Formats: sequence, structure tokens, C-alpha cells
Amino acid sequence: MKFNYTSILACLFVLIFLEGYGQSNLLNAVDPIEIGQKNIDQKQSDTDSFLEYNLIDDRDILWSKIVYEYIDLDEKLNFPLLFPTYDDPNERIRKSLWRVIRENIIDGKITKIYQGDEDNFNYPMTNLEAKEKISIQLEFADGSSIPKEVESTDISGYKIKGMWYFDKKIGEMRYRLLGLMPVGEDVKQDEELDERNTNLFWIWYPSIREVLHAAEVYNDKNNATRISFDQLLVSRRFNSYIYKEDNMYGNRFIKDYKKPGLESILESERIKKEILDFEQDMWNR
Repeated sequence: MKFNYTSILACLFVLIFLEGYGQSNLLNAVDPIEIGQKNIDQKQSDTDSFLEYNLIDDRDILWSKIVYEYIDLDEKLNFPLLFPTYDDPNERIRKSLWRVIRENIIDGKITKIYQGDEDNFNYPMTNLEAKEKISIQLEFADGSSIPKEVESTDISGYKIKGMWYFDKKIGEMRYRLLGLMPVGEDVKQDEELDERNTNLFWIWYPSIREVLHAAEVYNDKNNATRISFDQLLVSRRFNSYIYKEDNMYGNRFIKDYKKPGLESILESERIKKEILDFEQDMWNR
């Protein structure tokens, strides 16, 4: 049996290209190199799909509540934020949310970074400090060391800070994402320890929207139509639970007054219901 090696190489090229860039323009391509290229209408549509945050007059906010949530990457609905988890910089592939964030910090495109132990963005970090968080030297007892980067497999979730508010001008409940914090394993700690999760740093979300809009998320419903990470996050296409809210008790954590487990979950759902019920109550008045 004879093999046509030219055909085999062409097929391999197409498979690699499809993995890297998806299947947009697949049906129109007359040459494999055209797969993934966007026409003028698609490029214009992508530009239009990025919506700047509207200016909101504080006088138009009838009601608001700031909530802090955790997005667990072990949940299937949140897998688009996690995968792919291989971070080889030489591979022309889709990227995980963490890889997009890490690469843009290294390139200096993400600069509004703040200490992870305070969620009001009062303590900015320098680019060097942020880089030290994501790339460290592992020290060994014999005095040797090796470089170690926080990789996609080390990220277990994301904390987000956002505000729900009722805009009386348009008569709608809206959500505004304000902050994003990767939560990952502390690569400095002993692997035998049970608790290795650590808060890396807060990022002021409005400052990274354009960066995240340039990175696409895999769409398992239609591989030819994808959305950006910004679209996914702003439209809340993820599952999360509330771990804290701004309140009169000093913005205490739910775990501080409810037992971990079922009680904390029920309290998180109660807060969500309170937010959703406010809009419904407005229309029933």
C-alpha cells in the first residue's frame, strides 16, 4: 500500500490549524491557510460586540449591593475558563483565562494589579511584584533552585467582586464586574499540605476588558461561533457562589456566621434571591 506523504502532511497541517484557531471560515476556505480567517463582516461584528461600560450617574442608582463570589473551576460549567491547561508558549492554540492573564502581565499590558489580601484596591502592586507572584524560584535543601511558574493547572478558581444595581433611568437590574482575582496553589508550599490555595492578586476588571476581549473561549454549542473571555464574564456565563457581601456587619464573610457546607450554600442562595426579588418587587409596587 502506497502512502501519499504530501496528503498526510496537508491533513496534519489542517488539524493543527483547526486546533489553534477554531473552525471559522471552514466552509469558505479554498486553501487550508484561510481557515480561521475572518471576513470584513465578522471583524466588524467582533468590534461591535465589545461594549464599553456605560457611564452611570449615582443619582440613577435606586438600589445597589456589592457581592463577592467564587468561581470554582472544578465545576463543568466553568471549564471554558480552565481549559486548555497546557501552557506551552510555542503551541498555537487557544488559551485558558489564566494563561491570557499571565502572558499579558509579563508583557506589561495588565498593570492595574492589587494586593490579594485586601479587596478594595487600596494597595497596588508593581509589575515586578506581580511577576514574582506568578514566576518564582523553588529552593531546595541542597541549595539548588529551579524556576517555577504558576500554570493553568495550578489555578483552582477565581474570586470576583461586582455590584448589582437597579438603574431607575432604564428600569432594570444590572450587574457591573469590578474585580477579578485568580486563586491558585501556592507553589512554595509543601505538596503534602492539604491547604495550598492562595489568593494571588486582585485585578481591576475594567482595565483588562479589551485584553480579554481579544482572547476567544471555546463554544461547545457551535465551534464556528465563539465568544471572548470578556463577553463570558460580563454576561455571567458561569456558575458561582457568594462568599461575602457588603453589609452593616463590616462586610463579614458568610463562613464567619454560617457553618461551612449546607448552611453557607443556603445563605449564598438567600442573598442571590434577595437581589433577584428586588427587581421583581419594584414592578409589583
